[in-house]
Amino acid sequence: MSVIERNDEEIPRRLFQRWNQDTLEALGSLLAGILVISVPVVGHLLSPIFAIPVAVLLAGLVANYAPRTAVISIFVALLFQNFFVSLVSEGLSGPEEFKIIRGYNFFVLFTIWLVNTVGYITRLRGLHKSIDKLMNATFLSMGIIFFYFAIGLAQNPTPAVIYLRNIMSPLMVFQVTLLVFWRCDFRLSAALFLITLIFILFGYLELLYRQEWLNLTGSKTYWDLETQKERLLLAWDKEARETGFVVTKFLDTITVDFFNTPLLGGLNVRVARLMGPNMHAISYSYAVAFLIIFALFRGAPLSALLLFPLLVFASAKGALIMLILVCVAWGTFKLLGARMSFYLLCLLLILYAISGILVGLSIGDFHVLGFMGGVHNFLQFPLGHGIGVGGNLTTDFSKLNWPEYQALGRTPVAIESAVGVLLFQMGPGTFVVLGLYAWVAWQTIRVGSFTGTSLHVAAGFTLLTVLVNGIFQEEALFSPLALGLLISLNGMILGQAIRRGFTI
Repeated sequence: MSVIERNDEEIPRRLFQRWNQDTLEALGSLLAGILVISVPVVGHLLSPIFAIPVAVLLAGLVANYAPRTAVISIFVALLFQNFFVSLVSEGLSGPEEFKIIRGYNFFVLFTIWLVNTVGYITRLRGLHKSIDKLMNATFLSMGIIFFYFAIGLAQNPTPAVIYLRNIMSPLMVFQVTLLVFWRCDFRLSAALFLITLIFILFGYLELLYRQEWLNLTGSKTYWDLETQKERLLLAWDKEARETGFVVTKFLDTITVDFFNTPLLGGLNVRVARLMGPNMHAISYSYAVAFLIIFALFRGAPLSALLLFPLLVFASAKGALIMLILVCVAWGTFKLLGARMSFYLLCLLLILYAISGILVGLSIGDFHVLGFMGGVHNFLQFPLGHGIGVGGNLTTDFSKLNWPEYQALGRTPVAIESAVGVLLFQMGPGTFVVLGLYAWVAWQTIRVGSFTGTSLHVAAGFTLLTVLVNGIFQEEALFSPLALGLLISLNGMILGQAIRRGFTI
Protein backbone atom coordinates (compact mmCIF):
# COMPACT_ATOMS: atom_id res chain seq x y z
CA MET A 1 0.00 0.00 0.00
CA SER A 2 1.44 3.36 -1.01
CA VAL A 3 1.91 6.33 1.27
CA ILE A 4 -0.78 8.22 -0.66
CA GLU A 5 -3.28 5.40 -0.15
CA ARG A 6 -2.52 5.27 3.55
CA ASN A 7 -2.99 9.04 3.81
CA ASP A 8 -6.30 8.82 1.96
CA GLU A 9 -7.52 6.29 4.49
CA GLU A 10 -6.22 8.34 7.40
CA ILE A 11 -8.12 11.52 6.46
CA PRO A 12 -11.68 10.26 7.18
CA ARG A 13 -10.53 8.61 10.39
CA ARG A 14 -8.85 11.78 11.62
CA LEU A 15 -11.85 13.90 10.66
CA PHE A 16 -14.14 11.53 12.58
CA GLN A 17 -11.83 11.62 15.61
CA ARG A 18 -11.72 15.42 15.46
CA TRP A 19 -15.53 15.64 15.15
CA ASN A 20 -15.95 13.21 18.02
CA GLN A 21 -13.53 15.19 20.20
CA ASP A 22 -15.25 18.49 19.34
CA THR A 23 -18.64 16.98 20.17
CA LEU A 24 -17.49 15.64 23.54
CA GLU A 25 -15.90 18.97 24.42
CA ALA A 26 -19.03 20.82 23.32
CA LEU A 27 -21.22 18.48 25.37
CA GLY A 28 -19.06 19.08 28.44
CA SER A 29 -19.19 22.85 27.92
CA LEU A 30 -22.95 22.72 27.39
CA LEU A 31 -23.47 20.81 30.63
CA ALA A 32 -21.20 23.27 32.44
CA GLY A 33 -23.21 26.15 30.99
CA ILE A 34 -26.43 24.57 32.22
CA LEU A 35 -24.97 24.32 35.71
CA VAL A 36 -23.81 27.96 35.62
CA ILE A 37 -27.38 29.21 35.16
CA SER A 38 -29.52 26.46 36.71
CA VAL A 39 -27.72 26.26 40.07
CA PRO A 40 -28.31 29.97 40.91
CA VAL A 41 -31.93 29.81 39.71
CA VAL A 42 -32.69 26.76 41.84
CA GLY A 43 -30.55 28.14 44.67
CA HIS A 44 -32.66 31.29 44.65
CA LEU A 45 -35.44 29.28 46.29
CA LEU A 46 -33.15 28.90 49.30
CA SER A 47 -32.00 32.52 49.34
CA PRO A 48 -30.81 35.20 46.91
CA ILE A 49 -28.01 35.83 49.40
CA PHE A 50 -26.77 32.37 48.46
CA ALA A 51 -27.71 32.37 44.76
CA ILE A 52 -26.16 35.66 43.62
CA PRO A 53 -22.64 34.88 44.91
CA VAL A 54 -22.92 31.39 43.43
CA ALA A 55 -23.83 32.83 40.03
CA VAL A 56 -20.90 35.25 40.18
CA LEU A 57 -18.49 32.55 41.40
CA LEU A 58 -19.43 29.98 38.74
CA ALA A 59 -19.36 32.56 35.94
CA GLY A 60 -16.04 33.94 37.17
CA LEU A 61 -14.46 30.49 37.27
CA VAL A 62 -15.43 29.56 33.73
CA ALA A 63 -14.45 33.02 32.44
CA ASN A 64 -11.00 32.76 33.99
CA TYR A 65 -10.18 29.08 33.48
CA ALA A 66 -12.38 27.94 30.60
CA PRO A 67 -13.06 30.82 28.19
CA ARG A 68 -14.64 28.54 25.60
CA THR A 69 -17.08 27.24 28.19
CA ALA A 70 -17.74 30.84 29.25
CA VAL A 71 -18.99 31.73 25.75
CA ILE A 72 -21.28 28.69 25.70
CA SER A 73 -22.45 29.55 29.23
CA ILE A 74 -23.59 32.96 27.98
CA PHE A 75 -25.58 31.32 25.20
CA VAL A 76 -27.15 28.81 27.58
CA ALA A 77 -27.97 31.50 30.16
CA LEU A 78 -29.67 33.69 27.57
CA LEU A 79 -31.53 30.88 25.81
CA PHE A 80 -32.61 28.66 28.70
CA GLN A 81 -32.71 30.67 31.92
CA ASN A 82 -36.47 31.26 31.80
CA PHE A 83 -37.05 27.55 31.23
CA PHE A 84 -35.46 26.87 34.62
CA VAL A 85 -37.36 29.81 36.14
CA SER A 86 -40.60 28.30 34.86
CA LEU A 87 -39.73 24.95 36.43
CA VAL A 88 -39.31 26.54 39.88
CA SER A 89 -41.96 29.27 39.52
CA GLU A 90 -44.39 27.60 41.93
CA GLY A 91 -41.89 28.23 44.71
CA LEU A 92 -41.77 32.00 44.13
CA SER A 93 -43.54 34.40 46.47
CA GLY A 94 -44.84 36.82 43.84
CA PRO A 95 -44.08 39.14 40.90
CA GLU A 96 -41.26 41.01 42.66
CA GLU A 97 -39.30 37.83 43.33
CA PHE A 98 -40.18 36.71 39.80
CA LYS A 99 -38.46 39.83 38.40
CA ILE A 100 -35.36 39.20 40.51
CA ILE A 101 -34.92 35.55 39.58
CA ARG A 102 -34.95 36.41 35.88
CA GLY A 103 -31.86 38.57 36.35
CA TYR A 104 -29.34 35.77 36.88
CA ASN A 105 -28.40 35.52 33.22
CA PHE A 106 -27.26 39.14 33.42
CA PHE A 107 -25.15 38.34 36.51
CA VAL A 108 -23.55 35.56 34.48
CA LEU A 109 -22.98 37.78 31.44
CA PHE A 110 -21.69 40.72 33.48
CA THR A 111 -19.23 38.57 35.44
CA ILE A 112 -17.84 36.88 32.32
CA TRP A 113 -17.58 40.27 30.60
CA LEU A 114 -15.87 41.84 33.62
CA VAL A 115 -13.25 39.07 33.87
CA ASN A 116 -12.47 39.34 30.15
CA THR A 117 -12.42 43.14 30.18
CA VAL A 118 -10.08 43.35 33.18
CA GLY A 119 -7.83 40.77 31.52
CA TYR A 120 -7.81 42.78 28.31
CA ILE A 121 -7.02 46.10 30.03
CA THR A 122 -4.30 44.69 32.30
CA ARG A 123 -2.59 42.18 29.97
CA LEU A 124 -3.74 42.38 26.36
CA ARG A 125 -4.28 46.03 25.53
CA GLY A 126 -1.81 47.23 22.91
CA LEU A 127 -1.02 43.78 21.54
CA HIS A 128 -3.13 44.19 18.40
CA LYS A 129 -4.32 47.46 16.86
CA SER A 130 -7.46 45.94 15.33
CA ILE A 131 -8.62 44.53 18.65
CA ASP A 132 -7.87 47.84 20.35
CA LYS A 133 -9.85 49.70 17.68
CA LEU A 134 -12.92 47.51 18.18
CA MET A 135 -12.67 47.60 21.95
CA ASN A 136 -12.18 51.38 22.02
CA ALA A 137 -15.21 51.89 19.77
CA THR A 138 -17.39 49.77 22.04
CA PHE A 139 -16.00 51.46 25.17
CA LEU A 140 -16.91 54.82 23.64
CA SER A 141 -20.49 53.65 23.06
CA MET A 142 -20.65 52.28 26.60
CA GLY A 143 -19.49 55.62 27.95
CA ILE A 144 -22.25 57.45 26.10
CA ILE A 145 -24.80 54.93 27.37
CA PHE A 146 -23.65 55.44 30.95
CA PHE A 147 -23.88 59.21 30.55
CA TYR A 148 -27.56 58.93 29.61
CA PHE A 149 -28.08 56.28 32.25
CA ALA A 150 -26.92 58.73 34.93
CA ILE A 151 -29.48 61.25 33.68
CA GLY A 152 -32.29 58.71 33.69
CA LEU A 153 -31.32 57.12 37.00
CA ALA A 154 -32.20 60.29 38.88
CA GLN A 155 -35.70 60.26 37.34
CA ASN A 156 -36.76 56.58 37.10
CA PRO A 157 -34.23 54.32 38.87
CA THR A 158 -35.77 50.88 38.23
CA PRO A 159 -36.61 51.37 34.52
CA ALA A 160 -33.20 53.00 34.05
CA VAL A 161 -31.42 49.91 35.39
CA ILE A 162 -33.52 47.54 33.26
CA TYR A 163 -32.99 49.56 30.09
CA LEU A 164 -29.28 49.85 30.85
CA ARG A 165 -29.09 46.06 31.02
CA ASN A 166 -30.96 45.71 27.74
CA ILE A 167 -28.86 48.28 25.89
CA MET A 168 -25.50 47.20 27.31
CA SER A 169 -25.90 43.43 26.98
CA PRO A 170 -25.21 43.21 23.21
CA LEU A 171 -22.04 45.28 23.58
CA MET A 172 -20.85 43.09 26.43
CA VAL A 173 -21.56 39.89 24.48
CA PHE A 174 -19.68 41.33 21.50
CA GLN A 175 -16.60 42.17 23.55
CA VAL A 176 -16.52 38.73 25.19
CA THR A 177 -16.81 36.79 21.94
CA LEU A 178 -14.31 39.09 20.20
CA LEU A 179 -11.68 38.60 22.91
CA VAL A 180 -12.21 34.85 23.38
CA PHE A 181 -12.09 34.05 19.67
CA TRP A 182 -9.02 36.25 19.24
CA ARG A 183 -7.20 34.53 22.13
CA CYS A 184 -8.35 30.94 21.53
CA ASP A 185 -8.54 28.59 18.57
CA PHE A 186 -12.18 27.81 19.06
CA ARG A 187 -15.00 26.36 16.95
CA LEU A 188 -18.56 26.75 18.17
CA SER A 189 -20.26 24.57 15.55
CA ALA A 190 -20.59 21.45 17.69
CA ALA A 191 -22.02 23.35 20.67
CA LEU A 192 -24.53 25.24 18.52
CA PHE A 193 -25.49 21.96 16.84
CA LEU A 194 -26.34 20.49 20.26
CA ILE A 195 -28.28 23.62 21.20
CA THR A 196 -30.12 23.36 17.89
CA LEU A 197 -31.10 19.77 18.68
CA ILE A 198 -32.49 20.88 22.06
CA PHE A 199 -34.42 23.71 20.39
CA ILE A 200 -35.87 21.32 17.82
CA LEU A 201 -36.89 18.81 20.52
CA PHE A 202 -38.41 21.43 22.82
CA GLY A 203 -40.06 23.26 19.93
CA TYR A 204 -41.89 20.25 18.53
CA LEU A 205 -42.91 19.07 21.97
CA GLU A 206 -44.47 22.47 22.60
CA LEU A 207 -46.05 22.54 19.14
CA LEU A 208 -47.54 19.03 19.19
CA TYR A 209 -48.25 18.55 22.89
CA ARG A 210 -48.96 22.10 24.03
CA GLN A 211 -51.02 21.43 27.15
CA GLU A 212 -48.76 18.62 28.39
CA TRP A 213 -45.72 20.85 27.78
CA LEU A 214 -47.28 23.73 29.70
CA ASN A 215 -48.08 21.44 32.62
CA LEU A 216 -44.64 19.85 32.61
CA THR A 217 -42.73 23.14 32.57
CA GLY A 218 -44.89 25.08 35.04
CA SER A 219 -45.78 27.64 32.39
CA LYS A 220 -49.19 28.38 33.94
CA THR A 221 -47.56 29.71 37.13
CA TYR A 222 -44.94 31.55 35.08
CA TRP A 223 -47.72 33.21 33.09
CA ASP A 224 -49.65 34.17 36.23
CA LEU A 225 -46.58 35.90 37.63
CA GLU A 226 -45.72 37.52 34.30
CA THR A 227 -49.19 38.96 33.70
CA GLN A 228 -50.31 39.85 37.21
CA LYS A 229 -49.82 43.56 36.55
CA GLU A 230 -52.10 43.49 33.47
CA ARG A 231 -54.78 41.60 35.40
CA LEU A 232 -54.67 44.01 38.33
CA LEU A 233 -54.91 47.01 36.00
CA LEU A 234 -57.84 45.35 34.18
CA ALA A 235 -55.98 45.80 30.89
CA TRP A 236 -57.63 42.72 29.40
CA ASP A 237 -61.07 43.96 30.43
CA LYS A 238 -60.37 47.13 28.46
CA GLU A 239 -59.21 45.06 25.47
CA ALA A 240 -62.36 42.94 25.66
CA ARG A 241 -64.56 46.05 25.58
CA GLU A 242 -62.68 47.51 22.61
CA THR A 243 -62.11 44.39 20.51
CA GLY A 244 -64.54 41.77 21.80
CA PHE A 245 -61.63 39.38 22.43
CA VAL A 246 -61.91 37.91 25.92
CA VAL A 247 -58.85 36.48 27.70
CA THR A 248 -59.78 33.48 29.82
CA LYS A 249 -56.62 31.37 29.87
CA PHE A 250 -52.93 31.41 29.02
CA LEU A 251 -53.39 30.30 25.41
CA ASP A 252 -55.67 33.29 24.80
CA THR A 253 -52.83 35.69 25.61
CA ILE A 254 -50.49 34.16 23.02
CA THR A 255 -53.07 33.59 20.26
CA VAL A 256 -52.72 36.15 17.46
CA ASP A 257 -53.52 36.68 13.82
CA PHE A 258 -50.99 34.92 11.61
CA PHE A 259 -47.67 36.73 12.05
CA ASN A 260 -49.47 39.17 14.34
CA THR A 261 -50.46 41.58 11.59
CA PRO A 262 -53.86 42.82 10.42
CA LEU A 263 -52.52 42.64 6.86
CA LEU A 264 -53.10 38.87 7.02
CA GLY A 265 -56.29 39.12 9.04
CA GLY A 266 -58.34 38.27 5.95
CA LEU A 267 -56.95 34.74 6.08
CA ASN A 268 -58.86 34.18 9.33
CA VAL A 269 -55.91 32.21 10.66
CA ARG A 270 -55.11 32.57 14.34
CA VAL A 271 -52.02 30.96 15.83
CA ALA A 272 -51.15 30.08 19.41
CA ARG A 273 -47.55 31.26 19.26
CA LEU A 274 -44.65 29.12 20.37
CA MET A 275 -42.96 30.70 23.38
CA GLY A 276 -39.85 28.53 23.48
CA PRO A 277 -37.62 27.85 26.47
CA ASN A 278 -37.18 31.59 26.99
CA MET A 279 -40.98 32.00 27.36
CA HIS A 280 -41.32 34.90 24.91
CA ALA A 281 -42.50 34.45 21.32
CA ILE A 282 -40.64 37.35 19.66
CA SER A 283 -37.32 36.72 21.40
CA TYR A 284 -37.76 33.01 20.67
CA SER A 285 -38.30 33.72 16.98
CA TYR A 286 -35.02 35.63 16.81
CA ALA A 287 -33.20 32.80 18.57
CA VAL A 288 -34.63 30.32 16.06
CA ALA A 289 -33.73 32.63 13.15
CA PHE A 290 -30.17 32.89 14.50
CA LEU A 291 -29.89 29.08 14.63
CA ILE A 292 -31.38 28.78 11.12
CA ILE A 293 -28.86 31.24 9.72
CA PHE A 294 -25.98 29.47 11.43
CA ALA A 295 -27.16 26.06 10.18
CA LEU A 296 -28.04 27.20 6.66
CA PHE A 297 -24.77 28.99 5.98
CA ARG A 298 -22.66 26.33 7.69
CA GLY A 299 -23.98 23.66 5.37
CA ALA A 300 -26.55 21.99 7.63
CA PRO A 301 -29.78 22.45 5.61
CA LEU A 302 -31.65 19.66 7.43
CA SER A 303 -31.30 21.47 10.77
CA ALA A 304 -32.47 24.71 9.13
CA LEU A 305 -35.43 22.89 7.56
CA LEU A 306 -36.50 21.44 10.91
CA LEU A 307 -36.19 24.80 12.62
CA PHE A 308 -38.17 26.75 10.03
CA PRO A 309 -41.67 25.57 11.11
CA LEU A 310 -40.83 26.70 14.64
CA LEU A 311 -40.10 30.17 13.28
CA VAL A 312 -43.45 30.18 11.46
CA PHE A 313 -45.41 29.09 14.54
CA ALA A 314 -43.65 31.65 16.72
CA SER A 315 -45.40 33.98 14.25
CA ALA A 316 -43.12 37.01 14.57
CA LYS A 317 -42.75 38.66 11.19
CA GLY A 318 -39.59 40.63 12.01
CA ALA A 319 -37.38 37.56 12.35
CA LEU A 320 -38.79 36.02 9.16
CA ILE A 321 -38.25 39.24 7.19
CA MET A 322 -34.69 39.34 8.51
CA LEU A 323 -34.07 35.79 7.31
CA ILE A 324 -35.47 36.54 3.83
CA LEU A 325 -33.43 39.73 3.41
CA VAL A 326 -30.24 38.00 4.52
CA CYS A 327 -30.76 35.23 1.96
CA VAL A 328 -31.36 37.80 -0.80
CA ALA A 329 -28.24 39.76 0.20
CA TRP A 330 -26.17 36.58 0.33
CA GLY A 331 -27.27 35.69 -3.20
CA THR A 332 -26.26 39.17 -4.34
CA PHE A 333 -22.89 38.75 -2.65
CA LYS A 334 -22.27 35.57 -4.63
CA LEU A 335 -23.07 37.40 -7.87
CA LEU A 336 -21.69 40.91 -7.31
CA GLY A 337 -19.27 40.78 -4.40
CA ALA A 338 -19.17 42.33 -0.94
CA ARG A 339 -19.33 46.05 -1.70
CA MET A 340 -22.22 45.92 -4.16
CA SER A 341 -24.19 43.48 -2.00
CA PHE A 342 -23.66 45.79 0.98
CA TYR A 343 -24.98 48.78 -0.98
CA LEU A 344 -27.92 46.76 -2.29
CA LEU A 345 -28.85 45.54 1.16
CA CYS A 346 -28.68 49.10 2.50
CA LEU A 347 -31.03 50.17 -0.31
CA LEU A 348 -33.39 47.27 0.46
CA LEU A 349 -33.35 48.15 4.16
CA ILE A 350 -34.17 51.79 3.40
CA LEU A 351 -37.08 50.70 1.22
CA TYR A 352 -38.16 48.20 3.89
CA ALA A 353 -38.10 50.89 6.60
CA ILE A 354 -39.98 53.47 4.51
CA SER A 355 -42.62 51.02 3.29
CA GLY A 356 -43.02 49.56 6.79
CA ILE A 357 -43.57 53.02 8.26
CA LEU A 358 -46.03 54.05 5.53
CA VAL A 359 -48.02 50.82 5.75
CA GLY A 360 -47.91 50.94 9.55
CA LEU A 361 -49.30 54.47 9.59
CA SER A 362 -52.07 53.52 7.17
CA ILE A 363 -53.24 50.61 9.36
CA GLY A 364 -52.50 52.28 12.70
CA ASP A 365 -49.80 49.82 13.73
CA PHE A 366 -48.79 50.60 17.31
CA HIS A 367 -45.09 49.85 16.70
CA VAL A 368 -44.93 52.45 13.96
CA LEU A 369 -46.97 54.91 16.02
CA GLY A 370 -44.48 54.40 18.86
CA PHE A 371 -41.54 55.01 16.52
CA MET A 372 -43.14 58.19 15.18
CA GLY A 373 -43.67 59.27 18.78
CA GLY A 374 -39.94 58.83 19.37
CA VAL A 375 -39.08 60.83 16.25
CA HIS A 376 -41.47 63.60 17.32
CA ASN A 377 -39.97 63.64 20.83
CA PHE A 378 -36.45 63.75 19.38
CA LEU A 379 -37.26 66.71 17.14
CA GLN A 380 -38.83 68.52 20.07
CA PHE A 381 -35.91 67.84 22.44
CA PRO A 382 -32.97 66.32 20.53
CA LEU A 383 -30.57 66.11 23.48
CA GLY A 384 -32.28 63.06 25.01
CA HIS A 385 -34.24 62.59 28.23
CA GLY A 386 -32.13 59.86 29.83
CA ILE A 387 -32.22 56.06 29.85
CA GLY A 388 -35.29 54.79 31.67
CA VAL A 389 -37.46 57.75 30.69
CA GLY A 390 -40.21 56.77 28.25
CA GLY A 391 -40.52 53.36 26.64
CA ASN A 392 -42.67 50.37 27.52
CA LEU A 393 -41.40 50.06 31.09
CA THR A 394 -42.71 53.46 32.16
CA THR A 395 -45.98 53.33 30.23
CA ASP A 396 -49.34 52.24 31.60
CA PHE A 397 -50.79 50.50 28.55
CA SER A 398 -54.26 50.29 30.11
CA LYS A 399 -54.54 54.08 29.80
CA LEU A 400 -53.40 54.41 26.19
CA ASN A 401 -55.92 55.77 23.71
CA TRP A 402 -54.97 54.00 20.49
CA PRO A 403 -57.77 55.47 18.33
CA GLU A 404 -56.57 58.96 19.27
CA TYR A 405 -52.93 58.06 18.48
CA GLN A 406 -53.93 56.48 15.17
CA ALA A 407 -55.69 59.68 14.18
CA LEU A 408 -52.68 61.73 15.31
CA GLY A 409 -50.15 59.44 13.59
CA ARG A 410 -47.97 58.96 16.68
CA THR A 411 -47.94 58.22 20.38
CA PRO A 412 -47.20 61.00 22.90
CA VAL A 413 -44.05 59.22 24.12
CA ALA A 414 -41.84 56.66 22.38
CA ILE A 415 -42.98 53.06 22.97
CA GLU A 416 -42.92 49.69 21.18
CA SER A 417 -39.97 50.71 18.98
CA ALA A 418 -36.37 50.26 20.07
CA VAL A 419 -35.09 52.99 17.74
CA GLY A 420 -37.89 55.35 18.80
CA VAL A 421 -37.16 54.72 22.48
CA LEU A 422 -33.42 55.22 21.95
CA LEU A 423 -34.04 58.52 20.18
CA PHE A 424 -36.21 59.66 23.08
CA GLN A 425 -33.78 58.47 25.77
CA MET A 426 -30.34 59.03 24.23
CA GLY A 427 -30.86 61.66 21.56
CA PRO A 428 -27.73 61.95 19.39
CA GLY A 429 -26.11 59.10 21.33
CA THR A 430 -28.47 56.79 19.41
CA PHE A 431 -26.58 57.43 16.18
CA VAL A 432 -23.26 56.59 17.83
CA VAL A 433 -24.50 53.23 19.13
CA LEU A 434 -26.35 52.24 15.96
CA GLY A 435 -23.42 53.49 13.87
CA LEU A 436 -21.10 51.22 15.83
CA TYR A 437 -23.28 48.21 15.03
CA ALA A 438 -23.37 49.13 11.33
CA TRP A 439 -19.57 49.52 11.30
CA VAL A 440 -19.10 46.11 12.97
CA ALA A 441 -21.44 44.58 10.37
CA TRP A 442 -19.38 46.08 7.53
CA GLN A 443 -16.14 44.75 9.02
CA THR A 444 -17.67 41.27 9.21
CA ILE A 445 -18.77 41.51 5.58
CA ARG A 446 -15.20 42.53 4.71
CA VAL A 447 -13.97 39.37 6.41
CA GLY A 448 -16.44 37.38 4.32
CA SER A 449 -15.17 39.00 1.12
CA PHE A 450 -11.67 37.71 1.92
CA THR A 451 -12.60 34.26 3.21
CA GLY A 452 -15.49 33.60 0.85
CA THR A 453 -17.27 31.93 3.77
CA SER A 454 -21.03 32.26 3.48
CA LEU A 455 -21.59 32.43 7.24
CA HIS A 456 -19.27 35.42 7.58
CA VAL A 457 -21.17 37.41 5.00
CA ALA A 458 -24.57 36.36 6.35
CA ALA A 459 -23.58 37.40 9.89
CA GLY A 460 -22.84 40.96 8.77
CA PHE A 461 -26.00 41.18 6.71
CA THR A 462 -28.07 39.86 9.64
CA LEU A 463 -26.70 42.47 12.02
CA LEU A 464 -27.58 45.28 9.59
CA THR A 465 -31.10 43.94 9.14
CA VAL A 466 -31.91 43.62 12.83
CA LEU A 467 -31.01 47.30 13.29
CA VAL A 468 -33.83 48.26 10.92
CA ASN A 469 -36.16 45.80 12.65
CA GLY A 470 -35.52 47.90 15.74
CA ILE A 471 -37.78 50.55 14.20
CA PHE A 472 -40.71 48.16 14.43
CA GLN A 473 -39.95 46.20 17.62
CA GLU A 474 -38.45 46.86 21.03
CA GLU A 475 -37.27 43.26 21.23
CA ALA A 476 -35.10 43.52 18.10
CA LEU A 477 -32.50 45.67 19.88
CA PHE A 478 -33.39 45.22 23.55
CA SER A 479 -33.68 41.41 23.72
CA PRO A 480 -30.35 39.61 24.18
CA LEU A 481 -31.78 36.80 22.02
CA ALA A 482 -32.08 39.19 19.08
CA LEU A 483 -29.27 41.74 18.78
CA GLY A 484 -27.24 40.00 21.50
CA LEU A 485 -27.01 36.64 19.70
CA LEU A 486 -26.55 38.20 16.28
CA ILE A 487 -23.70 40.49 17.26
CA SER A 488 -22.05 37.64 19.16
CA LEU A 489 -21.62 35.86 15.83
CA ASN A 490 -19.96 38.98 14.42
CA GLY A 491 -17.66 39.10 17.44
CA MET A 492 -16.64 35.47 16.93
CA ILE A 493 -15.92 35.99 13.24
CA LEU A 494 -13.91 39.19 13.75
CA GLY A 495 -11.94 37.74 16.66
CA GLN A 496 -11.03 34.63 14.70
CA ALA A 497 -10.18 36.65 11.57
CA ILE A 498 -7.90 39.02 13.50
CA ARG A 499 -6.21 36.01 15.09
CA ARG A 500 -5.41 34.82 11.55
CA GLY A 501 -4.06 38.16 10.34
CA PHE A 502 -7.08 40.26 9.30
CA THR A 503 -6.73 43.98 10.01
CA ILE A 504 -9.34 46.68 10.54
